[in-house]
Amino acid sequence: MTITSCSQKPDFKTFPKIDAHCHLETADHSFVKVVKENDFRLLTLAYDASSRLNIDKQLNYSGSLHKNFPQTISFATTFSMEDFGEPGWEEKTINHLKEDFKDGAIAVKVWKDIGMVFQDKDSSFIMIDDERLDPIWDFIQSQNITVVNHNGEPRNCWLPLDSMTVKGDAGYYAEHPQYHMYLHPEYPNYKELFAARDNMLRKHPNLRYVSCHLGSMEWDVDVQAKWLDEFPNCAMDMADRISHLQIQNSEKVRVFIIKYQNQLLYGTDMLVSDDESNESSVHQIKNTLNNIWKKDWDYFTTDKIVLTDDNPKGYKCLNLSVSVLEKIYYKNAIKMYPKLEIK
Repeated sequence: MTITSCSQKPDFKTFPKIDAHCHLETADHSFVKVVKENDFRLLTLAYDASSRLNIDKQLNYSGSLHKNFPQTISFATTFSMEDFGEPGWEEKTINHLKEDFKDGAIAVKVWKDIGMVFQDKDSSFIMIDDERLDPIWDFIQSQNITVVNHNGEPRNCWLPLDSMTVKGDAGYYAEHPQYHMYLHPEYPNYKELFAARDNMLRKHPNLRYVSCHLGSMEWDVDVQAKWLDEFPNCAMDMADRISHLQIQNSEKVRVFIIKYQNQLLYGTDMLVSDDESNESSVHQIKNTLNNIWKKDWDYFTTDKIVLTDDNPKGYKCLNLSVSVLEKIYYKNAIKMYPKLEIK
């Protein structure tokens, strides 16, 4: 990677920042020191609604971290789709959510498995606008809780490998063809997934909602803008999709971010795990700090020209004002997740 030019910028270490999309699955608390030293706080999201047992395993990690570091780490729960459609599922699900909110959960994560994994008795896919889910959205709204939703996948998932717009996606789907929807036309397509999401939001216009990964509309800021205009009370996080902004016209992206500065949240999709195949949590967080947090910070705060494999001609960093940085790095997260504990 080649970098040229530079300009003055706010100080990374002292500027308050929230990574509003990460996954902390570790009992090792030593990484928190690195987070605090760089003035970050983290929102860790549960996912995978296959079983309550799996959800509780995730919440054991996130709940412990939040209990020990309440002003540094917050967490979102999710709900299980076990026995969906059976008598008593709605009541059981709401009771679990009540307990999770009592334990400190500030949001409910809804993962891509609703729409892309779970099937009804007739083998049709259960979509997010299914009327049997309406009481759950109504309950979450009544509790002043936010829904954060990873709906679908990047548009590249439905394209041939040689048509994908970033090499990371092409590499991932080449190695995991079971997730490459271009090869699986029997699954819901891109348009069907996002039509279901938007239909759900139209049915629940007062639901506070954050769409993960630039709403899986990462490929075009014009498409993102149209969605944000239709749903002005909603927001989207940028987790693991900033590279898609960097291959678009830099000035156009800059104008987009300034115009929609009240609806964009910073996030990374970082994983810190106790998995034996991973290195220590401190090393993981330092790797994120150097390879993601700081590079993203440069992208938003400087006027550098950066050459990458995805953009060999280079993209220009955005050089955003402090007032815009404040919104995307922490003010919007506080607005969309009002139960965040702040120093």
